[in-house]
Amino acid sequence: MVYTVYTMKKYLYSIVPVLSVLVCSLFLFTTLDDKVYDSFLRTIPTLTEDPSVLLINIDDTSIEKVGLFPWTRDIMADAIVFLREMGADSVIFDLSYLDKSPVKVDPVYVKEELPGYLDYGFNQINETVAQVMDAFAAHQIGPKDAAEYKKQIIEFNKTVRNSLDASISYVTRDVDAYFAKTLRFFGKSYLTISMVTPENIGEGHSFDMSQFDLPWLEENIALKNITIKRDTLTPEALGIIPAIPELIRNTHGAGFVNAPVDPDGYRRRIYLLNTFRGKYYGQFTFVPLLEKMGNPSIEVTNSTITLKDAVVKGIKKNIRIPRSEDGSILVNWPKKPFIKYNHIIAWQLIGNNEHETKFVKNLKAMEDSGFFSYWEKGETPLEKYNNAKYMKELLFEGEKPAENLTFETYRAYRDDFIKTTDLYLNGDYENRILSDVGEADIDTRAYVTTFFTTSRDQYAELLRLREKVRTAATGAFCIIGVDVSSETDNGLTTFQERYPNVGIHATVANMILSQEFLDDAPAFMSILIALILAIGLGFGIKRLDTKQSMFAGIATLILSVFALLVYFMLTHTYVGVVVPFASVTATFVTLTAINFLNTIKEKTFLRSAFSRYLSPAVINEIIADPSKLNLGGEKREMTAIFTDIKGFSTISEKLDPTDLVNLLNMYLTEMSNIVMNNRGTIDKYEGDAIIAFFGAPIHMNEHASLACRTAILMKKAEVILNKRIMEENLSPTPLFTRIGINTGDMIVGNMGTPNKMDYTIMGNAVNLAARLEGVNKQYITRGILISEHTRKQLGDEFLLRRLDRVRVVGVNTPLRLYELIAVAADSDEILTSLVSRWEHAIDLYEKQDFSAAKELFATIAAEDASDTVVALYITRCTDFINTPPETNWDGVFNLTQK
Repeated sequence: MVYTVYTMKKYLYSIVPVLSVLVCSLFLFTTLDDKVYDSFLRTIPTLTEDPSVLLINIDDTSIEKVGLFPWTRDIMADAIVFLREMGADSVIFDLSYLDKSPVKVDPVYVKEELPGYLDYGFNQINETVAQVMDAFAAHQIGPKDAAEYKKQIIEFNKTVRNSLDASISYVTRDVDAYFAKTLRFFGKSYLTISMVTPENIGEGHSFDMSQFDLPWLEENIALKNITIKRDTLTPEALGIIPAIPELIRNTHGAGFVNAPVDPDGYRRRIYLLNTFRGKYYGQFTFVPLLEKMGNPSIEVTNSTITLKDAVVKGIKKNIRIPRSEDGSILVNWPKKPFIKYNHIIAWQLIGNNEHETKFVKNLKAMEDSGFFSYWEKGETPLEKYNNAKYMKELLFEGEKPAENLTFETYRAYRDDFIKTTDLYLNGDYENRILSDVGEADIDTRAYVTTFFTTSRDQYAELLRLREKVRTAATGAFCIIGVDVSSETDNGLTTFQERYPNVGIHATVANMILSQEFLDDAPAFMSILIALILAIGLGFGIKRLDTKQSMFAGIATLILSVFALLVYFMLTHTYVGVVVPFASVTATFVTLTAINFLNTIKEKTFLRSAFSRYLSPAVINEIIADPSKLNLGGEKREMTAIFTDIKGFSTISEKLDPTDLVNLLNMYLTEMSNIVMNNRGTIDKYEGDAIIAFFGAPIHMNEHASLACRTAILMKKAEVILNKRIMEENLSPTPLFTRIGINTGDMIVGNMGTPNKMDYTIMGNAVNLAARLEGVNKQYITRGILISEHTRKQLGDEFLLRRLDRVRVVGVNTPLRLYELIAVAADSDEILTSLVSRWEHAIDLYEKQDFSAAKELFATIAAEDASDTVVALYITRCTDFINTPPETNWDGVFNLTQK
């Protein structure tokens, strides 16, 4: 086979590139390019957000406070009335209103208002009858007057009955009619339509449009002022499903919310246009944006949608929106999570209304207490509120639209209520009432003061809530949608896995307002580039030696990606990368495979053999110099690390052998990867223990720092690993790793026989690292102990705290212990302060000022209840206070356990 390849060598340089391009263009076009495109998106600046685009999220907090979703439509109606009062320019509902609502009984009205109306009506009847009877008794009227008074009483009772009938009629409420009127009076309000597609109802099925008023939709919802120059890419719908007529006929417009996903589940594109029976309909955000931009004319071609003379921030311009190869527009997702979009939550609208209701109840109580009798400036705050409420009823509650009334009229009444309330609560009325009460009446004075204080607090909170919404909503393009953890209305985007779909509308709005669009190039451009690069590489390899061929191949591979990446960064147009890259790769690999076959096999064997316990850098050194596999060792300063799992024997007894092996493999894999990622070398595994070292076979000056950083990352990984272990019930208890680290001279090299050798370390410094791992349990540390030898190598990179000087088992020379806590740069001020106070406490302790040391240790323990080391020192201080140490005490502890 090799001989045949060599005899065909001169043909391969031209055939292989062409075949590579042909095969790659047939099989590697869609999903892989989508992934590369996702990566490219991360290289361009994030989408500019227009401050006027405001999301109003129906989130978990809002639903928790308001109640089960979907809410009745009067709740949303009241919310957008308040939103309009706060100055919002337009509102679009990413909510489907496809069915009529049932008539709603108003429990608050029945409980709190209706009884008052009934009492008032019956009291009027009773008073009238009583007056007539009293007149008879006083002989003010006689039998001859009875017929006239009877007639008057009957007429009066009819009046009272009509009044009561009107009051009772408010027990039930047509929430659709109320919502419809708020939509109309809001002005620029928009609802959704859905375009029926084969994906909705299945291929080959038809859709019955007879239930909908298509002529009305074509006249009022279909786009006007649109010119089609060439368009074969806009999807043709099978039908349209609008919101119920009572609502959609009272809006300013509507747009479709269809947003297809790519085959891999990601949402990368959206259509701005759909057609049905020759009419064009706009996407949900696109329709209100046209209004916001002055209703520009629309020109459609297969490559662009152009908005002519669109007004953006007062400037008139043509906006050219590029269409991708399928007619959609590519979505330029912002590089941040949805929660950081410009937004408020729906509860900020609804909660304001609830807070205001509570506040008004307090005003009513003040009126009942006679507080408003001191008001001399016309109508009281409560009357002003009722006036505004009456204006709202005229606007939104009546059978017919109120004539000559606008939303601005209602807003003026609302502003009058707020201003009058401010004058009353912050004027001198409280002092005037108190001066009339007198100093002696303590209870009444307390009653008045409490009322005014409570009312002022409620009023201040009301102003705060209003101002917060006003700041966000003034002039805003508001998009109301759902962002609830339990909802399924979520998608997958380049930058977020669980992305609330309402965010796509804000993104589209910001793309159009900022004119920051993305595009893709035709497929033939990718194929053409692949042919040029692959054929060029083929002819280059034919004329170059081995090293030059390698360089040419790598350079061409880089060029096939980097050049297209730079092009994307400059033009925001994506040219397919996968076909050029794969074609060049196939060409390069095929043409160089024979020359490098033996080398590749050797390197593959070495990598496979050593990748399980050596870092990639170490493997590369061995590949570069295989002589390192010879027997022998050398003395070198390094850092050793020993780890062990607390109580693993007990855990082992409670697990099935298979489950135990799986648990141990998962743990060792995670921890070993951390060692190797930090350029460490795995020496060996002893059950659940890991022995590793840093500084060989590649020499590195920062071996102590790398070992400490590895230990900290192990403890962080342990937290994540334990969460999974407990959730999946893989162990009866969480795992706790103890780690010992020591730096010193060690012997490192290949030990064993020529047929079986082990690259390992040995020496006293290694043994000390092993001892320190065990000392953790005697000091009940967070899990990491290092020696003073390691400490000397570290500088200020890590946060450590000093412990005792000890003699460990097998080592006579005392050495200082340090507990490794965290990377200094990652530590907060609280932790840094605790360590600083710890050092002071240790100084006091070693100076035998045990009372002062105990007191300081106690303050540390009070701030961190999980600190078990400090508890040990508090006990020691107590013992030394009761039984002082010998006068020659040097603070060194002899440890008797390994």
